[in-house]
Amino acid sequence: MTLKGKIREILEKNRGKAVSGEFLAREAGVTRAAVWKAVKSLEESGYKIVSKKNKGYMLDSSSTEISKEGIGLYLKGEEASVYVFDEIDSTQNFGKKLAVEGKTERAVVTADTQTEGRGRYGKSFYSPSGTGVYMSLVIKVDRDIKDFLSVTFATAVAVSRVIERHSALKPMIKWVNDIWIGDRKAVGILTEAVSDFESKRLSYVVIGIGMNIGTENYPDSIKDIACSISDIDISRNRLIAEIANEVFGVCELLLTGGAGREELLSEYKRRSLVIGRKIYWEKSGSRHEGKAVDVNEEGNLVVESEGETVILNSGEISVRPV
Repeated sequence: MTLKGKIREILEKNRGKAVSGEFLAREAGVTRAAVWKAVKSLEESGYKIVSKKNKGYMLDSSSTEISKEGIGLYLKGEEASVYVFDEIDSTQNFGKKLAVEGKTERAVVTADTQTEGRGRYGKSFYSPSGTGVYMSLVIKVDRDIKDFLSVTFATAVAVSRVIERHSALKPMIKWVNDIWIGDRKAVGILTEAVSDFESKRLSYVVIGIGMNIGTENYPDSIKDIACSISDIDISRNRLIAEIANEVFGVCELLLTGGAGREELLSEYKRRSLVIGRKIYWEKSGSRHEGKAVDVNEEGNLVVESEGETVILNSGEISVRPV
């Protein structure tokens, strides 16, 4: 680890508390002058570091910068590779590249901003700097491809848990991949598979998560449907790590056949924005409407429409007339 990285790790671990230059120098095995230079370099990179006379240096609790060291402090369980970018076209693109190369068991990919953030069906995800969490999780698996959709609903539950843990908000899940606060979208989830279609086995899942946490100005195309989770009480580093921990946990439960799958599905249903409501969708160029009544074990939406039961396993739905 570089000196800059070591200092960053110590300050992140003690976020909001002053750490003496002497302590930093001793822990890093360098002079206090070298520590001072490293701190200045961090400040130039955008870190809010307060120097307190006779007390040392403190990473301000409001600092939003993300770092590999900061995320690593909060990751639990099996070791995961962590990739952090100031800017990237899409964390999902990089995650899929890792999966195709097959060089990792687990990975966390995140960036401060994306130039080509992706949602489902080729839609873009607005990703301004400093105001959101843009991340992709790469997980090596060996499961039947039919389990793929359940990964998306499990991820929605996992992210909802983290939001509730660190805010006063009540997140709801709009089938299958969006998390809403009230009547607006705050989180988008995009799940993609790398698979062997001959054997019908999944080899990797790549889960993209985009969360608005401080965005105030949105493009005209989404300003009426998007919102931010502005009262999150932890740093972006810790938020990214806690989301990763929760998602890795629920996916392991699902993809290894562990006990608790039924409870996970029940939780998804309790958090559903659409069950019991009238919904709208398009299929083959025709508009349809019906009442969402359930989500089955595979994560498909069960709808009653014109006296028939319809099973939706893909596509977009709306709670507003289309």
